[in-house]
Amino acid sequence: MTEQILRLDILVVEDTEKHQSSAQEQFKDHTLTIAKNYEEGEKLLKASYHVLLTDLMMPKGGRKTMGPEGMKYIFDLLPFGFPLAFLAAKIRIPYIGIVTDINHHNHPISAAIDPISGTYWKESSEYLYRINDSKLGIFHAPFNKDGQKDWNKVLEVLLK
Repeated sequence: MTEQILRLDILVVEDTEKHQSSAQEQFKDHTLTIAKNYEEGEKLLKASYHVLLTDLMMPKGGRKTMGPEGMKYIFDLLPFGFPLAFLAAKIRIPYIGIVTDINHHNHPISAAIDPISGTYWKESSEYLYRINDSKLGIFHAPFNKDGQKDWNKVLEVLLK
């Protein structure tokens, strides 16, 4: 995006500090809110945003909804990006991106999403979906020179 016409309200849900920093740097011309886990992201989705960009794999956060069986997973990284994306579509956030930095060699969920996201980053609308009035993209993250997620490239594809 060479020219910013709109100032967007963007929610980024990301548990990795270097990717949070990247979002802060890249979206300084927008209104940015960052959540660090699923629980924070779920709470913040009650507000109005133009864009949700969420990591795929992240910790749940607190213990509010966990029963005894679920507690054994509390510190694991789980694919919470999917429920966040569907919650965002439910309230009709216009642009939603699930952005992961895992690959199909390191985690089975990455291999499972390859058919719906492409195996590697592509600047293409080929893997965009419509849910309610929302445009949803599932992306294997592009990276900047510092190894941080290039959130702007994802936003460019969503806004096309």
